[in-house]
Amino acid sequence: MRILIAVVLLGLACAPSRPPLGYALVGSGSGWSEAAGLPALEERYPAFFEVILDPGASHEPDLRPLRRDLEHAPVDERNYAALHAIAIAYFELNYRAETNPGDGLYLGNSFRAAHLVAVPWRAYSIVDDPALRDAILDFFEDIGSGDKPGTARSAHRLASTVASLEAKETDPARQRRIRQISRELAADQARPL
Repeated sequence: MRILIAVVLLGLACAPSRPPLGYALVGSGSGWSEAAGLPALEERYPAFFEVILDPGASHEPDLRPLRRDLEHAPVDERNYAALHAIAIAYFELNYRAETNPGDGLYLGNSFRAAHLVAVPWRAYSIVDDPALRDAILDFFEDIGSGDKPGTARSAHRLASTVASLEAKETDPARQRRIRQISRELAADQARPL
């Protein structure tokens, strides 16, 4: 956990000043906070990150500001800022849970990570913007890539969540992509840890 906190602190010094449009964490490995611009996101969602970045916190962060921004129309940088904040929080909480399964906070971190996934899942059906929908799918695909610490153990749990997005989608290419991501997530259960 100290390594992850050090990466976050390094991200504070090296991150861009505003979150990028689109999903920027693909291929970022453990440097995910740098890729998403954590300092700008902490400034935008201070109460949220106060809970997320506290390894001893066990209470739920307030997701309403992120939900409001992710579901904003017309789509602008605030949608992507919310998606990146959710991604950072998901990867942080999932990492803590999966690397410390006997820890007293394991279940709490797992549940909080699961609650975070519900925010982009809901936004997918509310905001009919192709670029934002692609970015949300990029996030789910990134979870399945195994690129982030701890995701190889938990990615398979999201297969049915991603599969359910197909019913919310009318674009055939995106429907195929949803099926592919869902298959890859389900296959992660068979992948060695």
